Amino acid sequence: MKSRITLLNALAISAVLFTSSCKKQDDPVTPEPSTPSYTVPTTYNFASADFTTSTQRIAMLGEITTYIRITHTVSAHPTLDGQKLKDMYANINSQFTTGSLNTSGIQLKDKTANAFNAQAELEANFMDAAVASVVASASPATVTASNGVAGKLISGTRYILVDTAGFEYKEYVEKGIMGSVFYYQGTTLLDNINGFDNITVSGGTTAQERAWDEAFGYFGVPIDFPTNTTGLKNWGSYCNSVSNALVIGGGTAVNTTIMNAWLKGRAAITNKDNAGRDEARNIVLRTWEKVCAARFITYVKGAKTNIAAQATFNHNLSEAVGFIRAFKYNPAKTISDADINILLGYFKTGGSINLYTVTTTNLDNAINKVAFLFDLDATLL
Repeated sequence: MKSRITLLNALAISAVLFTSSCKKQDDPVTPEPSTPSYTVPTTYNFASADFTTSTQRIAMLGEITTYIRITHTVSAHPTLDGQKLKDMYANINSQFTTGSLNTSGIQLKDKTANAFNAQAELEANFMDAAVASVVASASPATVTASNGVAGKLISGTRYILVDTAGFEYKEYVEKGIMGSVFYYQGTTLLDNINGFDNITVSGGTTAQERAWDEAFGYFGVPIDFPTNTTGLKNWGSYCNSVSNALVIGGGTAVNTTIMNAWLKGRAAITNKDNAGRDEARNIVLRTWEKVCAARFITYVKGAKTNIAAQATFNHNLSEAVGFIRAFKYNPAKTISDADINILLGYFKTGGSINLYTVTTTNLDNAINKVAFLFDLDATLL
């Protein structure tokens, strides 16, 4: 009897071992994918990084706005040449004072978000009709602008040239290009970053690294930002202006948040860390959009405190509307087209923008809506 029990026990143990062995074969343990280990640098001093084309386009816009500013005088100003503006936009006929821009082989026009009809808007609404009918004639140089009358608005030491709706010409083209070229190109490159080859190395970088570099260039900051804020341009300057008031996650100033993401994303691409790249890309896209929202609020608030100073009031509103229009150029935007139209509606009368008829109630509504959409504390801005 004892031997029979022993035999049965042995058979039971064998069955358990056999079952366990089969289970191991049927359910293999899949190892967790390893995360590449690498160091993220503290500055954008990556080997072979090149964003020259982006910074050259920023310089082109700088020369265009400098040219338009010759109208910002208390008395008669030199006549603006509409064709020269169009030439600068398309970089033909060597119109830039910086010779390297004329021979760069790049332009602003072909990088404009043409799917949104932005090229035609810039040329028809500013460089053709506006310049030809207003700026190029002698009288608007000194005519006081008013609702329905294009000309010059003066408040203290501020002198601006506006159209019949009170929209500042310089801001139309400056914010127009900032949105339809710099913001559009930068966010589109980031949104599509996975579509660029990250295997083949040419000229020291892959296509994916170059795309990220170009996007970074459009942001307009030095490689050691935010420690260094010298020479900030356009979006970089606006980001810096709201950095202390706008914090992103954990109380980190927006300057630091977005620059850390720029650095992390580029390092991740080089080290084939796609998850790290995508996480950084999303931070840049969300933060850049919040900078746009924050600056909109600051300009609307600036208009509210300068209602009696018409030139300053219209200048601030022209800037604000420019930022609303910029929202649409981000392919990964969180704000809806419907909300963009609602915001623009606060500045319209009869379906068209008219800065002379904007009410303080509409300005308050616009501030509150943007603050709600982007979870911002407008009192801090």
